[in-house]
Amino acid sequence: MMENEILEGIKALSFDFWYTIGRYETEEEWKRQDQIRVKEFKQILAERGVEISKSQIGCTLQDVGAECEAERLKTEMEISSREVVSRFLTRLGIRKQIAGGLSELLRSFDEALLKVTIVAEPQAIEVLAELKRRGYTLALLSNTSHGHIIRRIMDREGLSPFFDHLLYTDEIGPRKPNPQAFRILLDRVDTEPKETAHIGDRLELDVLGARRSGIRSILYASNRDTCYNGLPRPHFCIHSLGELIED
Repeated sequence: MMENEILEGIKALSFDFWYTIGRYETEEEWKRQDQIRVKEFKQILAERGVEISKSQIGCTLQDVGAECEAERLKTEMEISSREVVSRFLTRLGIRKQIAGGLSELLRSFDEALLKVTIVAEPQAIEVLAELKRRGYTLALLSNTSHGHIIRRIMDREGLSPFFDHLLYTDEIGPRKPNPQAFRILLDRVDTEPKETAHIGDRLELDVLGARRSGIRSILYASNRDTCYNGLPRPHFCIHSLGELIED
């Protein structure tokens, strides 16, 4: 197996999804996703006789999102999109009024990601194909509340075929940087921590989690400076995915 210093002694590689192998094409697409949710939520609620302004829907989604994110950070466990939507309804006091509409709201919440432009990271296809050709076991470990949607995006963008294992935190429970998430990863790829590397763009999630678990941490710092602010430093820092396959 050909390898460079970054991957010396490594048998399995794990990748983050967001801003590592996939990304919103522009920041506007990320904002448009929220706009789609607000518009569709208003329509779904109105069809069930509940009139709520777009601004109230938007603010409530934002508040619930912040509450869930704080809880995720504290517990290092995932909160599913179903729970996010359920909390949205509870906060507005309308859960009983539109009990039958929960599934429709959930579908709207999740599928907003399919209605904006999310693309493969530059070089992702080329690098994953070469790593696969060289015999590495490849896995995805993604913090997400809707893994089934990321799966569809991965399929659409041609990323899925390169991976032996796809791990989404709403399906496995613990989320990065929880060492339990990385233990599940190690169990799936069947390698020792010292034989495993994790690549991601977040110090507080990807690098910290890998470091906690004895896994080689590779920070993908694409087009930006990195401020460590007391967080663990990665074993390696790359600025393009292509550095993984340089000889």
